[in-house]
Amino acid sequence: MIRMLTAFTEEIDDVNLAVSELLEQLDLDRSLLAHSLGIIHCFSDFVDSGVVKALGKKLPFDSLGSTTMSASISSSMSQMGLLVTVLTSDEVCFASGVSAPITGSVDGPLTELYNKVMTGLGEKPVMLMPFVPFLLKVGGDEFVEKLDALSGGIPAFGTVAISNEPDFSKTAIFFNGESYPASMALALVGGGVEPEFLSVSVSEENILKQKAVITEVDRNILKTINNIPAVKYLESINLAKDGDALGIASMPFIVYLEDGSILVRACFGATEEGALILGGAVPVNSNFALGVMGFEDVINSTGGKVREAFASARGRGMLMYSCGGRNLVLGMQPLAEHEKAKECLGDTPYHFVYSGGEIFPSRLDSGKVVNHLQNNSLIICIL
Repeated sequence: MIRMLTAFTEEIDDVNLAVSELLEQLDLDRSLLAHSLGIIHCFSDFVDSGVVKALGKKLPFDSLGSTTMSASISSSMSQMGLLVTVLTSDEVCFASGVSAPITGSVDGPLTELYNKVMTGLGEKPVMLMPFVPFLLKVGGDEFVEKLDALSGGIPAFGTVAISNEPDFSKTAIFFNGESYPASMALALVGGGVEPEFLSVSVSEENILKQKAVITEVDRNILKTINNIPAVKYLESINLAKDGDALGIASMPFIVYLEDGSILVRACFGATEEGALILGGAVPVNSNFALGVMGFEDVINSTGGKVREAFASARGRGMLMYSCGGRNLVLGMQPLAEHEKAKECLGDTPYHFVYSGGEIFPSRLDSGKVVNHLQNNSLIICIL
């Protein structure tokens, strides 16, 4: 059994007040069990003001997390808030760490980190919880693929950092109060827990029938579609004009893989050369179609999936991550998805956080579990 504790503050400037508010809500002296792990998500100004650092130093256990666009727990929600979630248990154990900065290949830093954290756990983990940096030239899927290779395919559930700036320049990963722009934090969960995973993205009726072929890529940079520059292709179907990709950021790329699984990718913009910057890599020669996502699609899909999770949870806590691309279509109601989750869950312990990419263990028709980096998705882990 895992007990989930949550706390929330919007106090950015007064560090001592913010930390005392959070610790008072958590009531750690009376609430902690034998093993604990902290997860922190916040508006980026909490890093600049020193709240993240001070909180990390006060917590009597490891903590990790990332910046986000907005966040909520059952009692609070805000675009400018900080939440801390504590997972604590007598039967379930945790181990965590942070990698060296990623300056090129992820292989060395992730191998070193995984081996170190595995040694700390001392048993085979039930699940991995990666917190991945937002790096335009290193897609989040590279982190997922390396973790898959290291773990032998243990289910991974996590998020890519995001922030509110147009260029995402203030994204960061946290570990024990320190902030890292280009490192990955990782927690392993072991012992007597059977997590459940749910996700929802673009419904079939919202996927355009017209398909195309991905013909040239460089990691997460989509260079050509149907053998023409990617932006030129979008111009040919009236989704770009004069090199401007118009509203493509709110249109998911639905990519069909050979094993029968589906990737969903967000587009973060175009390069000067007419390529598209995606939220993760896509395979050459894959078929893809564009999806359409509006306000009602996001809210209805969130409501349906969260109600399904609530019925399955039976009082257990939930971690939920939703893509920043889903938030873009909410327009003047940026907290609407948070509000829908609250409506469905009431006082159930949970956190709901926006993400730059959703790391999720998909189950194929064959029963095999495959870890993927998703975009434009809501993912849920019941603990």
